[in-house]
Amino acid sequence: MSEQEVSSKHSPNILLKIEYDGADFVGWQRQPDGPSIQSTIEELLQDVLQRKVVLYASGRTDSGVHAKSQYAMFRGSDKYEPERWARILNFSLPPSIRILESRLMPDHFHAQKHVISKTYEYWILNRKIASALQRSVYFYPGELDWVKVREAVPFFQGEHDFRAFQGAKAEVKTTVRRISRIELRESGPDLFCFEIEGNGFLKHMVRNIVGTLLEVGEGKKEPSDIPSIIASRDRRKAGRTVPPTGLFLAKVVYPEQFGLN
Repeated sequence: MSEQEVSSKHSPNILLKIEYDGADFVGWQRQPDGPSIQSTIEELLQDVLQRKVVLYASGRTDSGVHAKSQYAMFRGSDKYEPERWARILNFSLPPSIRILESRLMPDHFHAQKHVISKTYEYWILNRKIASALQRSVYFYPGELDWVKVREAVPFFQGEHDFRAFQGAKAEVKTTVRRISRIELRESGPDLFCFEIEGNGFLKHMVRNIVGTLLEVGEGKKEPSDIPSIIASRDRRKAGRTVPPTGLFLAKVVYPEQFGLN
C-alpha cells in the first residue's frame, strides 16, 4: 500500500449533499463515453488533494436524470475544514452541479450501505404547448385520464417482485423491492408529479412504472391490470420507459443517529 493510500484511508470522512441537472451527463457513475457527475467532482477533488479520490454515492442515477438531494462521501484532508469543501468545489464546478453542504461524518458511515430509503419524483407537463421555462419535465401534449391514473397508483405500493419494471441488461441478486409510498399530486396548472419512496429501485424501475401509469391514462390499460402485470414478472406486459428528463432523486433517508434527515 502506497503512502497516499495509507494517508487517504485515515483522512476525514467527508459527506457531500449534491444537487445536479443531469441533462448534460452520462449519469452519476464514471463512464468511458462522456462526462459523469462522479468524474466531474472526483477530478476537482484530485486536483486539490493531489491524490486519487473515489466518491461513494447513495446510489447511481442514469443518464439525463437529475438530483435534488444526492449524497456522496470521500476521504478529505485535515488541511481543510469539512464545511469548506462545498465552497471549494462550487468555485470550479459547472453551474449544473452544486454542492449544497459538506460535513464531517463518523469514520464508519457509508453513503450507500446506510441508506434506509430513497424518494424519486417524476414530473409531467400535460398541456398542448411545451414550456419555455420548465425544461426539466416530461412534456406530454396528449389527453390523459388522470382519474384512472390515480386509481392505478396504489397497486404499486407494498413489497413486490418488480421484474416486469426492470430495464434490460440489469444484474441484481433479487428484483423484490418495497414501495412504502407512491403518490400523484398536481402542483400547478397542468403540472403533475409522481412521488415514489422505496427501500431500493431497479434500473429504469420508476420510469417504467410511470410509463405504465400513463398507458392507463391513455386507455391502453386498466387500473385493475396492474396486479397481474406485477405478478407476470414480464417486462413486455408493462408500459413503456418514459424519458429521463422528468426524473429527480429527491430525498435519501439515513438512520437518525447520523443527523441527516
